[in-house]
Amino acid sequence: MAKANNVTQRENNVASGSRLEYQRRVFDILSDKWVMGVLTIVPATLLFIFVNVIPIGWAVAAGFFEISAFSPVWHWAGLSNYQQILTNSEFWATIRRSLVFAGGSVAIQLVVGTGFALLLNRTFRGSTFVRAIMMLPYLIPTAILGFIALWMGNSQFGIINQVLVSLGLITEKFPWYGNESTAMIAVIITNSWKFSIFVTIMVLARLQSIPSGLYEAAEVMGATPYERFRDVTLPNLKGVIFIVFLLRGIWMFNKFDIIYVLTQGGPRGITTTAPIYAYKVAFNQLQLGYAAAISTLLFVMLIAGAIIYFHVLEPEQEVRVE
Repeated sequence: MAKANNVTQRENNVASGSRLEYQRRVFDILSDKWVMGVLTIVPATLLFIFVNVIPIGWAVAAGFFEISAFSPVWHWAGLSNYQQILTNSEFWATIRRSLVFAGGSVAIQLVVGTGFALLLNRTFRGSTFVRAIMMLPYLIPTAILGFIALWMGNSQFGIINQVLVSLGLITEKFPWYGNESTAMIAVIITNSWKFSIFVTIMVLARLQSIPSGLYEAAEVMGATPYERFRDVTLPNLKGVIFIVFLLRGIWMFNKFDIIYVLTQGGPRGITTTAPIYAYKVAFNQLQLGYAAAISTLLFVMLIAGAIIYFHVLEPEQEVRVE
């Protein structure tokens, strides 16, 4: 019996030693920086390739073919899709509308978002509650917020019309999203209502990192609140404003969801921006190759715009490490 116990104990020791040796080898392998680099970089790289590179490559390739939604066969078209697009006045009209939408949205978001950030940077009772309330539009899904805006702006029973009529600002109820003269403005304001808080978050983070000593020194020197904003706050906000301008400009130029929910590009195409136009070409007209060429051109335009932006404005010069 004792002999059997000794044999069992010996086997357990051998197994334990083997396990420790195996763990040691695994630890040595994982400790190698090249192995860790591969294990951490490769999954992210593969995900990026499958989610971004392959779809972009597919779209670029599809732009050189005539593709029907009812046939799996692609017919080579060469540059004919691009030639048609560049001579298509409707395409350039959608580009102008995209620029109007992006420019108006970014301008409103920068002004409103920065104003909210300056307000929230102050200490007052209930500031936490106010911050939470201001975050709500950004947290609500875009489609839901779009339908809420449609109900609020409804020409028959929308609360916006009821309030304006009761205040005497308008004499009769008005279809804000259904009138050619106001549709684009209404969409821009609704879009800014949701996304201004992004600017607020970015600017507020920068405001709270500005050393308080700068304001104290300016106050000692007799600077007025406006002068403190001009000479201390604004110079420190330039870097984040440049970044926000670029990001919001690209995102607003590519904006699709909220425009489609609110107007679907109407009325009479007045809010048909370039992404809406590409969608209609692909899924209404079923010209997939032509739509892919439009998307590729938009991609190239945004890259060119980003290059010009960094070359002209040089936002990296405004970034300072403290």
